[in-house]
Amino acid sequence: LDWRSKLVSPVVFEMAAAARVDRKLLSKVFDWTKVLSKVPEGSVARKDLLALRAKHDQLRERLDSHPENAAPIDFDHYRKLIANPGFVDSMEKTYKDLLTKVPYPSDPFTAEISSREKEADKHFATVIAEAKDIAQELQTSLDEFNKLPPFESMTWDDFFDRFPKYEERVDKILFEMNYEGKFEHINDMIN
Repeated sequence: LDWRSKLVSPVVFEMAAAARVDRKLLSKVFDWTKVLSKVPEGSVARKDLLALRAKHDQLRERLDSHPENAAPIDFDHYRKLIANPGFVDSMEKTYKDLLTKVPYPSDPFTAEISSREKEADKHFATVIAEAKDIAQELQTSLDEFNKLPPFESMTWDDFFDRFPKYEERVDKILFEMNYEGKFEHINDMIN
């Protein structure tokens, strides 16, 4: 979650500073409790997430304080007040033309966030796959280890049959000890 808080929070703050927060973005319900339950107490990621939540709540309050659509201008009222009704008509025409011609600000952040999220998802998919492979290998090793008889009752032949890579190492230790006899059990070597 730490990578997401580092990726998303600066972008959201920048979007808010530019006053281009889409109403759809803030209208989505986000389960902060569920996310916070997965982040350890006292961690930097939790502090960043709480800061992001506070900023989100602040932006939501600001956005909710404004109506969905601006109040319409009552041009008939101004026609009664202004002596030149042609002026009001031209203003009304200009205003309506502006409403249709004003482009909605482009959103350069959504594409970047989506591409980074896809990259991160791919990366985490490979990390998860590798972790599952390692867990499977460790589980296989553990299963093999649990199948072994107790070491106290194993002979060296039993041990070397199951762990052939250690036979050369033990032979070297025995050679260095100048031992010419034979150990019947592993405990004989220790004692």
